[in-house]
Amino acid sequence: MLRLELNEKKGTLLDKGFAAWNEAIARAINAVGTPDFTHRLEAALGSIVDFDILMVFAYSGTDKPVCLYHNMDSLRAQTVVNAYVSGPYILDPFYNTAIDPQAAGVKRLRDMAPDQFHKSEYFRRHYKLTGIRDEVGIICRPGDWTGVVISFTRPVTASAFGRQDIAAVRASVPVIQTLAERHWHQSSSSASPDGWNAGSSRDPIGEPLNRMTDGILTPREIEITSLVLQGHSSGSISRHLSIAPGTVKNHRKSIYQKLDVSSQSELFAMFIQQLSGP
Repeated sequence: MLRLELNEKKGTLLDKGFAAWNEAIARAINAVGTPDFTHRLEAALGSIVDFDILMVFAYSGTDKPVCLYHNMDSLRAQTVVNAYVSGPYILDPFYNTAIDPQAAGVKRLRDMAPDQFHKSEYFRRHYKLTGIRDEVGIICRPGDWTGVVISFTRPVTASAFGRQDIAAVRASVPVIQTLAERHWHQSSSSASPDGWNAGSSRDPIGEPLNRMTDGILTPREIEITSLVLQGHSSGSISRHLSIAPGTVKNHRKSIYQKLDVSSQSELFAMFIQQLSGP
């Protein structure tokens, strides 16, 4: 009898949650192609998972991303959005996932990030300043963009997303992706930059590194510099490139000498300056 009562209570809670999702997603469906869509989408996601920030970034190849929506005040957006698109985005695991045509579904930052991501200059100089503890993104592919990421976060003062949260988001993905791709396919045609296709170069870090170093570094050293900036350890680089750890250390020493830098901090500053332009 007790088990039956508990199951009935659980069923009631599930029914309430399902009803809230149905109501919210129905409003989002009706709002596709209108300015209200993003607010309705936020409400629908909020009915199945708790989050702090919701933001939508559209990526078109190596061009700077476009923020299609966020729910932050202007002060916080200065750090989370404006500082991000000024250059650091190129080191963001979500960016690299968005421009990878094979990537799909739900992605969690902690699952994509390199082994020393939290020690990287990108994390120290940008991500840590956002106050974000955990981030999950839904990868969408509207026709006018390389990729659109709908991401939601929790602050350092809250717990990370749990298994049930991720499961709920994954269950919603078919509907969310369909709606997002219809909405931003319609609205992005005039805003998205041209010139990106499946055959284009997909080395957004290597290209500015080549410009920055003006031929000083070898192709292998460019590869290693790119991985260092993303937050890979020497061991991770060794595995990624199938070379000996000692070879990686020798390359890193050579890179620092050639560029006349003594730390990853100086290397990062030089790279971001290159991205920012004159």
